[in-house]
Order: sequence, then structure tokens, then C-alpha cells
Amino acid sequence: MPTSSARSSKRGGYTLAELLVALVIIALTLAIVGPRLYFSSDAALADRAVRSFESAARAARAEARLSGSDTVLTVNLDTAVLRIEPSGQEFRLPEQLALTATVAEAELDPPLAGIRFFPDGSSTGGDVGVALGDAERALTIEWITGRVNAAPEGDRDE
Repeated sequence: MPTSSARSSKRGGYTLAELLVALVIIALTLAIVGPRLYFSSDAALADRAVRSFESAARAARAEARLSGSDTVLTVNLDTAVLRIEPSGQEFRLPEQLALTATVAEAELDPPLAGIRFFPDGSSTGGDVGVALGDAERALTIEWITGRVNAAPEGDRDE
């Protein structure tokens, strides 16, 4: 007659090592596939474009303050190229983006829209919209302070 200890050693189940191997396989699969799914989405592309625009605007503002002269950030709405003048530094956004801009009339020369930053940190200000598929993002540059603010997803006015 089998004892209780003999009966318990024959129970079916998984060992700790088998569970760990399964968890490692799942983690590796998610690490490889997860970013590819997110980074190829319209929302991710729009987010990256807004971050690039923020970087360009901050660089233009810093250039104006450091150089002591006006600096203009121009946006080519057709080719999605940002350019800082007078330094000539360029930022390229994905061409499939739909860009819109509301800027001072003096800084508008379609398809170029510009935002001028002054040495005191202020700017002519403006709003830039980035859209791709269902993903829409908005960016505002304040005219008094020259600060760059990206609106959270879904806060863009139509």
C-alpha cells in the first residue's frame, strides 16, 4: 500500500525551472514584438514629430538668447522640414504628416510658416498641428514667454 508521501511525489505539475523558462520566452517575445507594434503606429509617429518640433523650437529660442539677435524657426508645410535661421540647422519630420500652422501674418509665406524668437526670450508665437491618420497633436509657442507647450492627446481644438 502506497504511503501519502509516495502519492504526493507523483502529482502532475510544472517545476519552477519550467515556469521560469516559459516566462523568459514570453518576456523576450514581448520585448521584440511590442516596440515594433507601437513605433509603427500613427500615434507614435505623430508623438515623435511633436517631440522633434519641440526640440527645434527650444533650440531656436536658445540660439536667439545666446546670440542676442532674432532667430526664426520656419516650417515647410509641404515637405515637413523645420529650419532655424540664421544657423541653418534642419530637422526633418516624416513627410506623410499633415502639418498646419497658425502664425503671425508677417511670418507667413506659404508653404513656409515661421515663428520668430527674440533675444529676450519672447516670440511671435503660434500654433502647429500635426496629424497622421487618426492621430492629431497640437503644439503652442507662447508669444510673451516663447515657451513651447505640447497639448496632451485629444486636447486639440477642431
